[in-house]
Amino acid sequence: MKITKWAGIICFIGGITMGTFGCSSLESGKQFSPEQVINNALEETTEIGAYYAEAELITTEKGKDPEKILLKEWVNEDGKKRTETQMEDGSELSIAVNDGKQLISYQPELKQAFVIEGDELQALNQISPKQQAEQLLKMIQDTHEVRSEGEKEIVGRSTYHLVAEAKEDKGLFGDQELWIDKETWMVLKTNSSSGDINMEMVYTKLELSPDFDKDQFTLELPKDVEVLDLLEDMQEPSEITLQEAVEKVGNPFLHIPESEDLKIARIEVMELQGELSRNEVNIDYQNKGLPLFTMSVFQTPEDLDEEIGALPGEETVKIRNKEASFMDLNDFRSLSWQEEGLTYNILFIDPSLTMEEVSELVTEMVLAE
Repeated sequence: MKITKWAGIICFIGGITMGTFGCSSLESGKQFSPEQVINNALEETTEIGAYYAEAELITTEKGKDPEKILLKEWVNEDGKKRTETQMEDGSELSIAVNDGKQLISYQPELKQAFVIEGDELQALNQISPKQQAEQLLKMIQDTHEVRSEGEKEIVGRSTYHLVAEAKEDKGLFGDQELWIDKETWMVLKTNSSSGDINMEMVYTKLELSPDFDKDQFTLELPKDVEVLDLLEDMQEPSEITLQEAVEKVGNPFLHIPESEDLKIARIEVMELQGELSRNEVNIDYQNKGLPLFTMSVFQTPEDLDEEIGALPGEETVKIRNKEASFMDLNDFRSLSWQEEGLTYNILFIDPSLTMEEVSELVTEMVLAE
């Protein structure tokens, strides 16, 4: 995944939650253990009110130059929000405004926008920034060893510095560092490492209870902007036959043939629109009537060849004399490779299914025409 694409995604969802964990009634200046800091953040916080913030999101992959996204966020006491993101050189500007009734995400360079309102907007707002933060902290409590590294000043504010080291290499979250504001309990800086990728998010400016212009939370789109339907990217999959699957992919593709015990339970297609714009076929396999794995196939996008740093639990293996990526992340296991202009992915469902067994199965793949 190219990091520069993240700016629009971040902006679209209505504004990145730049470290907001809420406010605590605890006396500032008092010393707390790492466990107390986390517990207070989880149990005694309330949502923060109006604020204006600027932050930098710096992503570094092994062997590549760092990429920096600049973020700005305006939030008023009524929960209205405006977010702007762009690359360090000023390119790829994205603007998102959520006035509580409608969310507009606008990318000027592309002259495109998304608009969400009504029930669809309510669905996006089901999980608040505070709830998201609570979920992350609970995950760290269970999967990381947490220690305190004292106090440090971030953006002119005194913070507690916590280091959370992952107990297992295959965890979803790698090592984390948090700098938590002593007064407001907002996370003013984070640093996370996962595989070959490191991400740092740091506040560079923070104003609490600022005065906003009322026009700050409105966005008038130019007349030449194309308004896209986000839901077109989320169409429900439809069940098809193997022959129809070949037509949807656009080329004959390889599949694992059925045997006495191995059967195809369902074949479906997801017709993705927007930036992905592809048909993805999924074939569900069962062994003796029980779910075994799902194989997906689609035409390889042109930008999929871009080299990406290794993720946690990822290793390179040989499949069908091709270089493949095998992911083993706790209970999630998958295998993916490219062959003859197509991308294949196998998602392991049966926990007893081994990599050796899958390797044997894909060796026997035959062409569906």
